[in-house]
Amino acid sequence: MDLQDFVTQLERILRIGITIIAAYLVALWIASVWWTFRDIRSRTTDIFLQVAATLLVAVFSFPGLLIYVILRPPKTLAQLYEDSLEEEAFLQGIQVHNSCPVCKQRVEPEFIFCPWCQTRLKRTCLRCERPLVLRWKMCPFCGTGVYAAPPEEPVSPAVATLPQPEADESELVDATSSTASNGTNGTRKVTPH
Repeated sequence: MDLQDFVTQLERILRIGITIIAAYLVALWIASVWWTFRDIRSRTTDIFLQVAATLLVAVFSFPGLLIYVILRPPKTLAQLYEDSLEEEAFLQGIQVHNSCPVCKQRVEPEFIFCPWCQTRLKRTCLRCERPLVLRWKMCPFCGTGVYAAPPEEPVSPAVATLPQPEADESELVDATSSTASNGTNGTRKVTPH
């Protein structure tokens, strides 16, 4: 074995090594293009952006992949969907005040009783009769305490009295004298027809 054989063996080993490294780099390039395509599809539904990101990595290889990683949308569509669900759940948690605490049915803010289970949701102010939350100690509209005595209303008579016509003294004297002369003592006899 001389030097010539050694160089040929070394060339063969180097060719095999270079072929393996080249195949590895090509496989890595194809994998990065495929990963970019799948990643951008999970982050946007815009076809133009999907094609542009894939071409960026396909043409510029690893520097293109670095540029894509820097510029890609920060969240995937699944993460955006989860965020919207969390936000919706949070907003429903805020709107718990608009549901019955017993049956959990939605109720209007003005309701005093739950129309489904008849639970008392609010009380009314004794003075202005606006709905009040059960925990409130006083009415925020008129300032009346919740446990204050109700305002007294003027008492009106149950039977209305008719106004009396004003009469002269002479008419009164005539009316009493005519009844006294008839002997009826002010009563009249009614005969049927």
